[in-house]
Amino acid sequence: MFKNPFQVAIIFAVISLVIKVSIFGMDMQHGNMEKYIWYIYMLLLLCTVFFGIRSNKVMYEGSTTFGQDFRTGARSASFYALLMALITFVYYTKIDSDFFAIKQQPYLDGLYEIAKTKVEAGESKKDIIQGLYSSTVTVKQQLSPQLQSLLTMFGLVFIGLINAAVFALLMKKYPGFKK
Repeated sequence: MFKNPFQVAIIFAVISLVIKVSIFGMDMQHGNMEKYIWYIYMLLLLCTVFFGIRSNKVMYEGSTTFGQDFRTGARSASFYALLMALITFVYYTKIDSDFFAIKQQPYLDGLYEIAKTKVEAGESKKDIIQGLYSSTVTVKQQLSPQLQSLLTMFGLVFIGLINAAVFALLMKKYPGFKK
């Protein structure tokens, strides 16, 4: 079925991209579907690690060790995470470029309300402007495609390493995944 762990990661990254673009096409990217996309990514990451280890077991002559299985699963998960970071960055910069502007708006409105309250309270305008500027920059940096893709990559790598260890242990304990 699959030749190597990298092919597994590419196939599941393409499936992730199709799902993400489908959600965008149905205009469901805001609201509840936003939190469910992580569950979809986790399921696809589990499949990537499982099929990555299994493809190595099928291609390898004889039985594999726990270390070989873990490295193969970690390689699959890391490559999947790297592809998903790239897909996430391109998606939020080219396909759904208004996503973070929509997410930033409530925070920026809240900052401006706080600034109005401070002006009415008689605080120094210089301090208010400096605070408003730094808060605005912070919101724009935290809700950006760059940070989102970076967090996606690190999160998927970390969870993928845990999944690789669990699957390697299970596949060592319960043989028969070569068939």
